[in-house]
Amino acid sequence: LIQIIERDQHCESGVEQRQDSKELIHFRKLHQQQSHHLRQPLQQNIMVRPARPSSGNRTKIKLRLDCLLIAMVTLIVLAQFSLHSSVDKTSGVSPSASEKLSVSRIGQGSKTKSDNPKKISSSQAHAPANEDATTFPTHYTTFSTACSASQNWQSFIFFFFAAKVQQPGYVIRIASGCSEEQQAELMEFQRTHISKLSDKFSVHFTPNFSKVSGDDYKYYNKPFGIQHWLEHGLKYNDKKENEDAIIMILDPDMILLRPLTYDFTDSNVMIHKSQRGEPKVKKVMHGQPWASLYAFGDGPFRSVDANYVFSNLTDSHALKVSQDEKNHNYPGGPPYMATGRDMYAIVNAWCMLVPRVHHVYPGLLGEMYGWSLGAAHVNLPHTLAESFMVSNTEISDGEGWQLIDQLKDDEVCNYSTMKELEDKLPYTIHFCQNYWLGKWFIGKYRLGSDFLSCGTSLLMEPPSDLASLYNFYIKPGGKPYGEKVKVRPHVAKRESFMICQLIKRFNDAATWYKQQACKDGEGNYDKSWIFHHTLDVDNNEGGEKTAKW
Repeated sequence: LIQIIERDQHCESGVEQRQDSKELIHFRKLHQQQSHHLRQPLQQNIMVRPARPSSGNRTKIKLRLDCLLIAMVTLIVLAQFSLHSSVDKTSGVSPSASEKLSVSRIGQGSKTKSDNPKKISSSQAHAPANEDATTFPTHYTTFSTACSASQNWQSFIFFFFAAKVQQPGYVIRIASGCSEEQQAELMEFQRTHISKLSDKFSVHFTPNFSKVSGDDYKYYNKPFGIQHWLEHGLKYNDKKENEDAIIMILDPDMILLRPLTYDFTDSNVMIHKSQRGEPKVKKVMHGQPWASLYAFGDGPFRSVDANYVFSNLTDSHALKVSQDEKNHNYPGGPPYMATGRDMYAIVNAWCMLVPRVHHVYPGLLGEMYGWSLGAAHVNLPHTLAESFMVSNTEISDGEGWQLIDQLKDDEVCNYSTMKELEDKLPYTIHFCQNYWLGKWFIGKYRLGSDFLSCGTSLLMEPPSDLASLYNFYIKPGGKPYGEKVKVRPHVAKRESFMICQLIKRFNDAATWYKQQACKDGEGNYDKSWIFHHTLDVDNNEGGEKTAKW
């Protein structure tokens, strides 16, 4: 018993301490930095009494009485324990419940962090402290936008499908650089329309960060906007439980096809292979962030002048990353997923590094490279998923097209939110490309910002066998117009999926909006809009149709 009590004292007396990171001294504290256990051994106080003169018989009798007393006390304790156990059984409480709880809190015995963290293995990742068999961590799904008309309708689509698939937790649009007039308009739209989808959907306004480093780079708004929301919207540092929340960063031109949560235990998620191997527990956990695999490989480490970026951080872990991790654990992009503690650490490093990255790498991917280098700096390699999204129909691997290729022909154009059908799909559609087959087309840059208006017709919906009808496409703006560009059969199936799903989902969202916003008789629900003058592939009269939907 003494050994058990002493061991329990050792396990339950951990004291956590924090230290400021020297590299991130101008940011807030990032991690719990160190922990140490204080051991207080059990002391046995023994009173020694002077011996009284007595005969040998009296001594033997006293010893027997002492033994008898100890035996009686032991019997009483055992009786109480037996009674307690029987009560537990009759009340339905499993005697091993505490053991199950301990198992669910994987790795919580060690929470040691340091300014120069050592390599974290998958076995060191551990679940949020508030997770047990009955709780579900609070989820925050965020996406960063400007205040343009095009990003307004994309934001509405994002909110609509977050509601449609019942995305758990809170969904936040982070809008940067809005004028007072734009803020007023967005708040009114939020009040009259978005709030009807869910009272957990909101918008958070931030300053314009595009010139935060003296140059002009609009994508600074993403890292600095997320940081602004963490500190002023979520108020990360005010509540300890924020460390255990699940925070996601997506793009506004993404459509959720199914709920995206921290737990992939029983899902069809496709995990990118690396020497680190798949995580033992397929969840977003402390020390185990997730992201979607992107095709830029080790670009952040190869195309960026690391000597410049880390000139004041010469001991950064990003300079010690293995080649395999560069290729397979850091080329990630949205959806980004991490616990609050890890997300706050990465975002602060992201904001610190991205201006320096942009100075030496002004390309479009600069802010994504900044994320990868920031995550490497704080030693948080990612589990990269290949099935978080589909976007580029021509890509050979790295996206969730394997799931689409496996669909039956009659399922490709089937728009359904039934769980058994949702579970066959990737988690999101990232509609950042153009999609075409025959003269059927959909692309976000040919959608007018007023396509939700009451008088605008809906999109004409394609036939369910679209993939089998054409082995070519004609671009709406092709030069020369009418040129037939060949596509391979499996690409035709993918193009068909994107065209069918996007057109039907845009129509669904537009119909709901018109039902809320348009007076009786004013909503145009006619599914007639096409992006060419005609769908006849042999009739090219009129040339390019310049009007937008």
